[in-house]
Amino acid sequence: MLGPLVILAVLSTIGGWFALPAFFQGPDHLPIFLAPVFVGHESAEAAGEGAAYQLEMILAGVAVGTALIGLGVAYWLYLKRPEKADGLAKSMKPVYTTLLNKYYVDELYAAVVVKPLMWISTNVLWKTADVAGIDGAVNGIASGTTAIGDSVRHTQSGNTRSYACGS
Repeated sequence: MLGPLVILAVLSTIGGWFALPAFFQGPDHLPIFLAPVFVGHESAEAAGEGAAYQLEMILAGVAVGTALIGLGVAYWLYLKRPEKADGLAKSMKPVYTTLLNKYYVDELYAAVVVKPLMWISTNVLWKTADVAGIDGAVNGIASGTTAIGDSVRHTQSGNTRSYACGS
């Protein structure tokens, strides 16, 4: 999964650069590029574009600020003072263990979805439907055919004189 995620991240970054001039009140290249597709479908809310642009700027600033704070904390914890990360992990052991185990989502999924499906597929689909139903029908037909053949086989001895006498 790493390869596709890296490709998507690179393409998203490149695509984001097309919107960069719009952040500085320049041309927005994406609507210009898509204009032939959406001819005659101008927005009825053109007056609200200024407010939407302002909200977009605020949210973009919050996202970039959060990313920079996260990078700074990670740099400080893991590169500048790695002993601090170990101490923090020991002092907050329950939280650290929960985060390390990814909120136990995999274990919950295994207990709620995987194990019941495995039980159903083993006990219902395999043992009941396949072994008892399908295999039982095929084996029953084979046993019946064998029994009929065995009983008919005794009427044919291969001795033609016994056929004439009827014994």
